[in-house]
Amino acid sequence: MRSNGSIYVLTVFVLLAGYFSYQWWFNQNRVVKRQLGELASVLTAPPGEDDLVRLTRLARLRRLLADDIRISSGRSSPELSSRDAVVAAAANWRPAGGGDVEFLDVDVKVDADVARAYLTAEVTTRDGSTGEPVRDAREASLSMIRRDGVWVVSSVDVKEPSPRSLP
Repeated sequence: MRSNGSIYVLTVFVLLAGYFSYQWWFNQNRVVKRQLGELASVLTAPPGEDDLVRLTRLARLRRLLADDIRISSGRSSPELSSRDAVVAAAANWRPAGGGDVEFLDVDVKVDADVARAYLTAEVTTRDGSTGEPVRDAREASLSMIRRDGVWVVSSVDVKEPSPRSLP
């Protein structure tokens, strides 16, 4: 026969396990952050990537973007205003020593089916002559929408680097 204390402890344990499971798997902030991690992984171009792997990576990228995505990166670059244009730009980015994309300092705000993420995008490539890593970090804000239960990127605004941060 169980005592009331054991039932109470078991109930509290089950409730805590349920709460933390919800927070880990279903909390929309975490889901959006996982999607952003997937996006960074897909944008990363490994060195010596063959064409089949690159096409597979680009197909994964298409699933992470809204049809009507808009990307603006300041005055120096043209605005991209369709998923096909973004995928084409990603396909043309083939750094010789590979390129690693990371999203740092991610702050996500979720409101129903719309999310806003503020982050630092850091791209690391290799210098062609020395082989040393070259890092370029920019602040960006992303808007994401939930379509058919999946978070997709709908717009990206990349900030121009400040004159103080240029070497």
